[in-house]
Amino acid sequence: MSLTSRLNRPLRLRVGAALTLLGLCMTAAGNLSAADSMAADVVTMRNGDIHNGTVVNKRLLLETRFGQVALPKALTARIEMNGADNAARVTTRFGEIYQGVLTNSELMMARTLDTLLPLETAAIADIEIAPRKSRVKRFPSPDSVATVFGDLYSARVTSGEFMLKSEQGVQLIPRGDIHILDINVSEDDDTARAQLLLNSGTRLRGELMNRTIVVKDRYGNSLELPVDALSSIAFQVIHQHNAGPRYDYRSHLPQAAYLRDRLRDGSAGPELVALRGGVFRRGDLQGDGDSDEQPPQTVKLKPFAIGIYEVSFDEYDIFLQHSRHEHAGDEGWGRGRRPAINLSWESAKAYTEWLSQQTGERYRLPTDAEWEYAARGGTTTRFWWGEQVGSGNANCAECQSLWDGEKSSPAGSFAPNPFGLHDTAGNVFEWVADCWNDSFSNAAEDGSALEKTGCGVRVIRGGAWSFPAKEIRSANRWRDFQSRRSDDTGFRVVRELQGDMPDQLARPPQ
Repeated sequence: MSLTSRLNRPLRLRVGAALTLLGLCMTAAGNLSAADSMAADVVTMRNGDIHNGTVVNKRLLLETRFGQVALPKALTARIEMNGADNAARVTTRFGEIYQGVLTNSELMMARTLDTLLPLETAAIADIEIAPRKSRVKRFPSPDSVATVFGDLYSARVTSGEFMLKSEQGVQLIPRGDIHILDINVSEDDDTARAQLLLNSGTRLRGELMNRTIVVKDRYGNSLELPVDALSSIAFQVIHQHNAGPRYDYRSHLPQAAYLRDRLRDGSAGPELVALRGGVFRRGDLQGDGDSDEQPPQTVKLKPFAIGIYEVSFDEYDIFLQHSRHEHAGDEGWGRGRRPAINLSWESAKAYTEWLSQQTGERYRLPTDAEWEYAARGGTTTRFWWGEQVGSGNANCAECQSLWDGEKSSPAGSFAPNPFGLHDTAGNVFEWVADCWNDSFSNAAEDGSALEKTGCGVRVIRGGAWSFPAKEIRSANRWRDFQSRRSDDTGFRVVRELQGDMPDQLARPPQ
């Protein structure tokens, strides 16, 4: 069976047969503590009814693809139900994501001046759990584990060694020597190809011979994960007792340059870095590029903030829940931290408008000039890392990475540029605001977007997993019909900045 077939097959789980929720429901609302009664959980039903109170079930039992887990309700932030066989997506207070089937038929809610209210699980749309103090035991979980399905766990990898087969032979690599493990399973022969970044800085590539990896999560659940279901593991990256999985450990940004707005429901928006802007030259600086990159243009930009990563499926799927835009397919590669693809310029623009409404800040697509300034990171070379594409610096058809010519890679799989931005070269093309023009003749010197009457073709930037190295140069410009959807095109966002800017904004290296 091919990888695509296995990843797309439905989750076949016996609902309510093997598990029940642990912990008996409280017998009366009066048993709630004064502190708990001050913070209300909010349950939204599919028929539009909303109930406020306290969900009294102590644990949520979930049957996942990888085994049964028990999650303490006190450390849960949100439960989203999709209505199919009690399928649920659970987000914890630490940002972890668990997906599976709730095995109970109902949850119980205590209300201040009422009896216990039973809620049929199949009738629930989502539950927001209010934050409360908790003495729930937590287990050491220094590693971050991501699956191709979008699950994200804080855990300790208990598998002791990893067997890698390469041209140099078979190596046994202790888990303590590994910093980052990326996995891509070939669609042709189901081979698990791996890239290991060791703590020493050495990169190793080859076939991962392990068939499963065992982890123990923050809540004491042990899971056996098939290698072909894994996307990446980052070892020893969660150092704080209450910290969740982190994906910014490759970046070293000035504290004042890092921005992240909150959505209306309290969840976090895209991660941003504030850039100082100023004067820079864009276009073909080497003299051997394409005609639409010539002649180089001097531009003066205002400060702005831009997404550290391309907008992910995790982020885009939240928007889809609140809009009528069509589902964006993932080609069977997995969602989660992978960049959202198969979306038009109109859909990308609609996402920024929704984000503006959610945060109260002005979000939009970057202009062509802003994008190149951010992608260069203060450099003037063909690629931000140098004049040659090299090996393993990006995801393109000639980049010698795990995903070359096959599929997109999860966000942050490669080192960031000097501004702390990931994947500005390769992975997926990125929509920008400008109408297409085959030269800089009509481009504004302040870097604002070029608009045309009846514009139907927009600029896309950065190259993609399916394109050769020449197309991922910082200066390279491409175009596409703004209504077209493609498996190699996504986007990142810009947030406009207001008022005085702090001195510590990211600036070009000296």
